[in-house]
Amino acid sequence: MSEYRFPVTRYWTPKSVLGHLRTSSIAGAGPFAERPAAFEEEARTLLHELADDGSLPEEARSTALPARRRAGERR
Repeated sequence: MSEYRFPVTRYWTPKSVLGHLRTSSIAGAGPFAERPAAFEEEARTLLHELADDGSLPEEARSTALPARRRAGERR
């Protein structure tokens, strides 16, 4: 079997990270659900501190494992 890796670098801004968090269930879970405005303000402050020139790079990798069925095989 062959394995192909595709490195990807995404660049986020503090605003885009917060927007992404709003679409996820983790930001509404546990202690965050009780104080969403405070959570968002704390997150915004931290993200601005971490952002280098306003940018937050994310290093990721996608892996593909291509495969084929044998001739005549069905699902």
